[in-house]
Amino acid sequence: MGGATNPAVAALLEEIARAKLRAEERRRAAAEAATIQYGVIREGDSVILRLPPAPLKPADDDCCKSGCTPCILDSYQDRLHAYNEDAQALRAQYERVLSGAPIDASEHHIRHALPGGLLEPLQFSGISVMHTHMLGGYARLVVLEASASNFVLALGEHVQIRATFSDGARITRPYTPVMTEAPDGVVRPHLFVRLYGEDHRMSEFWSGVATGHRLAVRGPVATQENMTRAFAFDVCVLAAAGSGIAPIFQVLQFAHVNSAYRNRRIVVVHCARDHASLWLSQEITKFSKEMPGLEYHAFLSNELATNSATSSSLLEVKFGRLSADLLLQAVGLLTDTRCAAMVCGPETFNRDVSMWLRTAGVSAIQTLGA
Repeated sequence: MGGATNPAVAALLEEIARAKLRAEERRRAAAEAATIQYGVIREGDSVILRLPPAPLKPADDDCCKSGCTPCILDSYQDRLHAYNEDAQALRAQYERVLSGAPIDASEHHIRHALPGGLLEPLQFSGISVMHTHMLGGYARLVVLEASASNFVLALGEHVQIRATFSDGARITRPYTPVMTEAPDGVVRPHLFVRLYGEDHRMSEFWSGVATGHRLAVRGPVATQENMTRAFAFDVCVLAAAGSGIAPIFQVLQFAHVNSAYRNRRIVVVHCARDHASLWLSQEITKFSKEMPGLEYHAFLSNELATNSATSSSLLEVKFGRLSADLLLQAVGLLTDTRCAAMVCGPETFNRDVSMWLRTAGVSAIQTLGA
């Protein structure tokens, strides 16, 4: 009763209407761009200049307020600047053609209209879920129907994923896909998603995601952090909890393909609830065969040693929550060593582990939010 006059409900309905309008504008623009030839074109006996539509300006609420670099609003300004340069060059070409020069299609390319794969930095694209399954009772693994040829992320880049709910609410959150081999043998983006219970809206969303579901994905988005800084030191500690293992694994992949870092002492500290949610442990162990300085320590907070699955494929597994003493046992005393660390997990994990690492003698510590 009275819902129609409730200011909060009215504001929500207005936002839903604006979102639908923006989606329809983008759909029409995409459909038009796919069927119309742009540039300097000869039609019959005439030469015409047909400029592509300018990039659509995102709405203020398209920004997720997570401090992304670049922000979607900044990316729009970059795209608009590129568009204006393209339009100016096409106009100059048109004038030359009117003066008698031949039409040269290779003279200028419309940069903003070139296909960039499945990812679009300025707007959300629909990408299908190829496979999804639970990792124990606390996490979900989602494999996207994409490959390294059409889903390209550099070190330190992530994507934004938008969840839309039946009540019209929308939530946008950053996620770091890991490019690794899928069961079909193709390298595809994998999303590791922690589930936090029924009262957590994003967990509600991910629990309902199934094969064939189309996710609203935007990116790539770069972090402000220098993701290779830790490798400038003699010892590098990489500590992760929950979904924080994804950006940490990105860093480890970078070290694996760079021969300069393969012999560096790299200590991976991976905290999870149980064996089932200890994602990427096998891949990290494979890296250790080519990286003699790599050490891998896993800590399982919700699993007893007597109930554990075999850990023969792991370098070292300890049962119980990570503590200052256990961390010191893993990394050793580093006061006389040039050592840096990267820590990625929930806020309390980042705070505690950073404090313990300083006690162990690590002075250069980067923290990333998971």
